Amino acid sequence: SQKIFVRENEWEAAQSVWLWRDGSPSMDYRSGRDRPTKRERAELLLLALTSLLVRGGEHIALLGSGQAPRAGRAALSRIAAAVEGETPDAASLPAFEPLPRHSRVVLIGDFLSPLDALKATVDCYAGSGVRGHLLQVLDPAEETFPFSGRIRFEGVEDEGEVMLGRVESVRDDYQTALEAHHQGLIDVAHRAGWTFAAHRTDRPPETALMALYVALSEDTRRRI
Repeated sequence: SQKIFVRENEWEAAQSVWLWRDGSPSMDYRSGRDRPTKRERAELLLLALTSLLVRGGEHIALLGSGQAPRAGRAALSRIAAAVEGETPDAASLPAFEPLPRHSRVVLIGDFLSPLDALKATVDCYAGSGVRGHLLQVLDPAEETFPFSGRIRFEGVEDEGEVMLGRVESVRDDYQTALEAHHQGLIDVAHRAGWTFAAHRTDRPPETALMALYVALSEDTRRRI
């Protein structure tokens, strides 16, 4: 009947999961040939999460694709094709788009953008009733800063370049600033009622994948 048809539509919108991964040039960084780029790891996690959600019967879409959430293997194929075809100069943060209330979003990126910009994005979605999960993906060198000697650093997103004559002299200041940024990310997520997790590309992806899946499962249990 028409009444049942309307109720089914409401359920589908409420259970939709929207995925996004950072496609900006900074994600192409890797500190060694023996490890993946941040982009490769983010895409692996996104597609693996999509596969798990498909098995769980969730309705999934890629944020910014302009396509409605779908279930089944067709959703996985469509998202894989969209990720592969995305241009490499995508923005560091997703543009806000209205989503059905009680939808969930998963954002995967290095989140090295200014905290104010990330907070604005998260607050827009949280304010519209959307729950979310942030997964930061970093190369180990971005955390440990293992460089020494005279090194020139060049920005990959028009930040310019800087030459340091004795780079190890700034290591402590760098790590202090990175830790402050990391704590800022946690605060942004928690104040919006979202979750935050961090992952390094020299570590197994399974741990980060399961953390995301468990967080999404807890969202579902809250609504039952």
